[in-house]
Amino acid sequence: MTSNTTVPLTLPTSDVAIVGGGPAGLMAAELLSSWGHAVHLFDAMPSVGRKFLLAGRGGLNLTHSEPTDLFEGRYGAHRCQLSPVLQAWGA
Repeated sequence: MTSNTTVPLTLPTSDVAIVGGGPAGLMAAELLSSWGHAVHLFDAMPSVGRKFLLAGRGGLNLTHSEPTDLFEGRYGAHRCQLSPVLQAWGA
């Protein structure tokens, strides 16, 4: 993903609190940190990014080692849309 967002050079940096260590919170933390802000990330769980760790249990993980037909079958009627994408990626 690319971003065309720019930060004015005169923008002061500050402490920023982000509540939630999921994908959106982690992206916000990374962006704000790159702009020089001191980022404090808070999450109810003992570690952040837990949804990424759990991704392997669901059908959204594109690293499944199962046969392509079985994987595509997980997407039901949308299989016809997914199949060309996987073929383009060499999957």
